[in-house]
Amino acid sequence: MLTTARVDLPVPVEVRLKNEALFTDNVNDYARDDLIGFKRPIAAAFALVAPVALALAYQGQGFSEMLQLAMVFVAIVGGGVYLIGKQEWPKLVVEFQEHALAKRRAVADLRCGFGESSFLSHGRSPRFFEHEHGVLVLADAGDLKTLFFSIESDEGDPRWALYLNGELHRRVWRWLRLPISREVVKFSTEGSKLARILEAPMIDSIDAWEAVNVALGEPCDGAIIHRCFDELCEVIDRMI
Repeated sequence: MLTTARVDLPVPVEVRLKNEALFTDNVNDYARDDLIGFKRPIAAAFALVAPVALALAYQGQGFSEMLQLAMVFVAIVGGGVYLIGKQEWPKLVVEFQEHALAKRRAVADLRCGFGESSFLSHGRSPRFFEHEHGVLVLADAGDLKTLFFSIESDEGDPRWALYLNGELHRRVWRWLRLPISREVVKFSTEGSKLARILEAPMIDSIDAWEAVNVALGEPCDGAIIHRCFDELCEVIDRMI
């Protein structure tokens, strides 16, 4: 049976959201901070070496030699920014867009000021369906409803490690979900392991993956599907 209640956000989650909410909304500022903040090894090395080299040139050979060296550095920086920026700028824009999206979600979650704490006690084993980037999970939530998780093969997601270790086969699941972004930020299991654990089949084609997603109603991670658990499992088994 599945139960859900509103709770205060844990301090570590709230701190993380506040840090994400401080992200700059200007891509040019982000690119400048990326360089000035020493996030690029070449830029960091150059920023440390250049002032020292200019100081030694001035002390050893005078102002004119230092000025010539400074002009060389300017030419190197200009050429480097053009050549490297031409290759790195698209990646930088993608990173910026990801951080900007995370900021909008964090602001919305902070405004709500609460999380959704859920508890599920299994009466039967969940089903797992692996794919190239992770695993789909279906669990009987009672009252002809099915809990759906889409777990990416990401070490930052605690559910992935629990799945690999077989801990998702335990009888009790507890997790915390953010109200707007719907991100699952905490997950734990307890109790005895369930019997009759079926081997997880592989969804090994894009067509099968899309068909399964549509058949389930294109749910988001952590959604409740208002259909019988057995029915959904049979549908996926036929499609793969």
